[in-house]
Amino acid sequence: MVAEEVKITDLKPLPCPNMRVLDRQKFDLVISMRAIEVPAKKCTEIIQLLNRNSSQFSQLQHKPRLVQPCDEDSSRKLILIDENQTLPIKGQEDIKERTLDIKLTYENWSASQIIRAILPPSIEDTEVVSGFEIVGHIAHLNLKECHKPYKFLIGQVILDKNPSIKTVVNKLNTIHAEYRYFDMELLAGEESFITTAIEHKLKFSMDFSKLYWNSRLGTEHKRISDLIPTGSTVLDMFCGIGPFALPLARKRCHVHANDLNPESYKYLLKNIKINKISSEYITCYNQDGRELIENFAGQIDYVLMNLPASAYEFVDVFIGLFSRDTEKRKPPVVFCYHFADIEAPVENSITAISEKLGCSITPDEVHLVRKTAPKTWMTCVKFTVPESVLYAESQSKKIKLSKN
Repeated sequence: MVAEEVKITDLKPLPCPNMRVLDRQKFDLVISMRAIEVPAKKCTEIIQLLNRNSSQFSQLQHKPRLVQPCDEDSSRKLILIDENQTLPIKGQEDIKERTLDIKLTYENWSASQIIRAILPPSIEDTEVVSGFEIVGHIAHLNLKECHKPYKFLIGQVILDKNPSIKTVVNKLNTIHAEYRYFDMELLAGEESFITTAIEHKLKFSMDFSKLYWNSRLGTEHKRISDLIPTGSTVLDMFCGIGPFALPLARKRCHVHANDLNPESYKYLLKNIKINKISSEYITCYNQDGRELIENFAGQIDYVLMNLPASAYEFVDVFIGLFSRDTEKRKPPVVFCYHFADIEAPVENSITAISEKLGCSITPDEVHLVRKTAPKTWMTCVKFTVPESVLYAESQSKKIKLSKN
C-alpha cells in the first residue's frame, strides 16, 4: 500500500460510497509522517523538550503510538512529530530526522469518520449520523430518509465503535395507535430490548420495544422534581415507567402514577420495587387518564401531562371538574407538555391549551424543553387551572347524565 501525503489535521478515511457490506480493510490508510530517531535512553527527556502539540491525531478514536521501534537499531527509538514541530536545540547531535510510514486501520477511525466515508458526497456533513440516544445497552437512532440505503452499515459501525452497546435500533415513523410508542427495527447486534437505564441514581427497567422512554429528558425530569415541594399531592396522568413519579415519591410527595400501556404499568411496579420506593408515597393505576382525574377532584396539587403529541387534547377534563355545590377547593397547577412550531413555540402552546379549555390562560411559565425536530420545540406550559373552568358546567357531563 502506497503512503498518502496527508496533513495530520486533515486525516480521514478514503470515501467508500458504493459499499453495502462492511469491509473494514477498505478503511486502511498508510500515511507518511515526520519522525525523529533518538537514543532509547533519552526518549522521555526529548519528548519533554519537544513540547509536543497534544492535538496531534485528536480526531482519531485510537491514536498511533507516539514512540515507535527503530527496526535498524534496537538502541534507538522513533518519535512521531507534528509537521511544523521545532526540534529542541539541546541534544540535537543525537537526533536524526526521517520519514516514517504509519498504517491507520478501521480501528483508528471514529464512527462519524467511517460513516462519512460510507455516505455519498451528496449528503452534507451536517447530515452525517454522529449522535444517538443510549438506553442501557441499546443505541437508538433516528435515521433520515437519505440514510436508509446505508442503515445496516451505520448500525454495524455504531456497534463496533461503542463497546458497551449490544443492540442498535432505528426508530420508525409508525406510532402505536393506542399506547403512543414508536415501532423500531433492529440494525445490528442482539435482538435484546429488555434493558435498564440509570437516571439521577434511580434504575429504570423496561422493554424498550414496547413503551416510551427518552434518556434526553433526564434534565427535565429533575427540573420538575425540584419544582414540586415535598408533601405535595401529584397526579402523573401519563407516567410511563416513572421518570417523574419515582423522583417525586422519593422526596415524599404523594404520587398517583397512571399509564394506559400495560407494559409501562408492569415496569412501573417493577421499578418501584427495584428502587425501594415506599408504597406510602406512590399509588399506581393502569387506566385512561381522563377517567382517573375525576376521582381526585379537589385532592390534587399538581397534574403532570407528559404526552406532548396530544396532552393538550386532555385539558378539557378540567372543565366542570369542581361542581358548584362543593366547598371551595384549591385549583391544581398543571404541567402540560406540547410539541410546538419553532417560529412561535410559546404562543403556539398557549393557544392550543386555551382553545381546548375554552378560555385564555395566563401561564406561570412556558419552558422550552428541547428541540425535537428542525421545526419543532417541545415545551412545558405551567399554569393554574382557572376557577371559571373548574366550576363551569361541562357539556360532556351533561350528556353523560342525560344518558343515565
